[in-house]
Order: sequence, then C-alpha cells, then structure tokens
Amino acid sequence: MDIAIRSVSEESGLSGEAFVPGDSVWSYLFRSAEGLIERIDILDAEKDELELEGPVICKWGQKIKEKEISEAEERRAALQSADEVFLSLFEEDPEGEEIEESVLRARERLKFFLALQLERKRVLKPLGGRRYRHMPTKRELKVPELEITPELIIEFQEEISLMGGQ
Repeated sequence: MDIAIRSVSEESGLSGEAFVPGDSVWSYLFRSAEGLIERIDILDAEKDELELEGPVICKWGQKIKEKEISEAEERRAALQSADEVFLSLFEEDPEGEEIEESVLRARERLKFFLALQLERKRVLKPLGGRRYRHMPTKRELKVPELEITPELIIEFQEEISLMGGQ
C-alpha cells in the first residue's frame, strides 16, 4: 500500500496567497476535530498566525521550486514528500508541549507505514529489529513494531484520507 502524500499545495491554506518559486513554506499534519489527519501548507511568514483545530502530528519546511512537469519528476516529488514527512516524525517537538496519546499513536502508525513504503523504494535500508538506515542521510532510525490487522489498515486509511488531497 502506497501512502498518497501530495506535494506542497499551490497556495497558502491560511491566506490563499499563491506560492512562487523561492518561497519558504511550512507543511503541517494535524488531527482534525473529526479525528482525521489533515495537511495545511502555509508561507513561513504566516506561522505565527496559524491556529489549527487539533494537535500537530508533524511539520516540515521546504522551498518552492520551479514546477516539475514530467511523470517521473511527479513520482520523485511524491516520494520526496513521503520522505520529508517520515523524517519530520522523528524530530523533537520544538514547543516542548506534552503530546496527546492519540497523536502519539498516529505518529507511530505513520512511521510504520511510511517505513514500509520507503523500504520498498530503497530510501530506507533494514538493519533488523525494526531499525532502518535512511540512505540519503545515513541516519539510523527505529520504527515502532505494529501488528498489521484489517482494523489497523482501515483506521489508518480513514485517518490519512485527506493527506493525499482526495
């Protein structure tokens, strides 16, 4: 199962201002009031204005690049987005806030399923014991061990339905 993580939006989810090449943009995954994982992309200058309806699961920054046009470049951009989300899940919460149990579980599920996807794409190399080496950075990461059940997959698919822009 590939996790469809769309690349950055074309405009700010806060102001509606179009992103242009060179803009610094922050992407946030957060839990909505309905319990789903949603994504919002905003300009760096808008970070202080952002008020989300639920707790942040992860966030990452990026620079807007020139529009990619080929199918191969689109696939590469989607893989890069999955990779960025995966790495951001291992970053410490800079605000030092206590994280809700539901957010911790969502982060564990994302780590687990993204690791499976990135291992298949050879971005992660398995080292055994749920440890992986992130090949581009050579960083070693430990992924939670989850039992794949139909319930886990259904819950996860419902939870991430909005991440792919569906």
